[in-house]
Amino acid sequence: MQNNYVRLEKVVRYLESHLDQPMVIEELLSKFHFSKYHFHHLFRAYYGEGVYAMRKRLLLERAARSIAYGDESMTEIAFSCGYENQASFNKAIQKQFSCTPSYIRHQKTVPALKRQQLTSFEDIKMNINVVDRKSTEVLYSRGSGKYNDAAATAWGQLMPFVYSNRLIQPETIMIGISHDDPNITLVDNIRYDACATIVTEMELPEGIERKTILGGKYAKALHKGTYEKLSEAYSYLLLKWLPDSGFELRDQPCFEVYLNRDPRRTKPENLKTEIYIPIK
Repeated sequence: MQNNYVRLEKVVRYLESHLDQPMVIEELLSKFHFSKYHFHHLFRAYYGEGVYAMRKRLLLERAARSIAYGDESMTEIAFSCGYENQASFNKAIQKQFSCTPSYIRHQKTVPALKRQQLTSFEDIKMNINVVDRKSTEVLYSRGSGKYNDAAATAWGQLMPFVYSNRLIQPETIMIGISHDDPNITLVDNIRYDACATIVTEMELPEGIERKTILGGKYAKALHKGTYEKLSEAYSYLLLKWLPDSGFELRDQPCFEVYLNRDPRRTKPENLKTEIYIPIK
């Protein structure tokens, strides 16, 4: 984990010194030797924000200093941050600093920010087991877009098919794979796979496919509560449990097993989700 931290710090230093250049996430992963499956979890866990969010914040903080202490026009500063028009730039500054660019210029100072606090692990208690899983054959459907929409699309395609063809059995397991992080990947390109452990030879309709979730060694943890809190569970696993475990991350995607048969009819506080993190 110390090695991860050193490399993440190099990513941050690179961002700081290349703010005026377009950021290509694939180049960062290659340059600093990170797995595409785990980079976004690690970055957010360490810094409390995604890499794109950090870059945007650094640009806006630089812009605010230029507004307060420089003599460039607002339009020039907006363009230097990548904003195509003044209105979008004003809105971003307002959201980041709770004041307008003109206020910053008039006051000749940048308002103090309330920094995002990293997750505290004091109230998090999780039972974590190391398990060996066999490779699992699944039927799956993929959704794209915002995760809420992508998940709804994916499950909306998969479930009617498996129910109408009576493929669901008591032992069928529902699995979700979130491939991308909204702070890294453009919204339209975010991928979510809704999976069910079903093996069938029947012809599949468009939008439903077969694949294998690879087996191996995994850290398994039970998360109780809303899906919105899953990111805190991932942070706990990566920053609190993993450093002392003697294991390293394996280059496979994490996935989640949903234990509630119908989450839509389950109270958020009663949702149960198993998190599987590939390790070696």
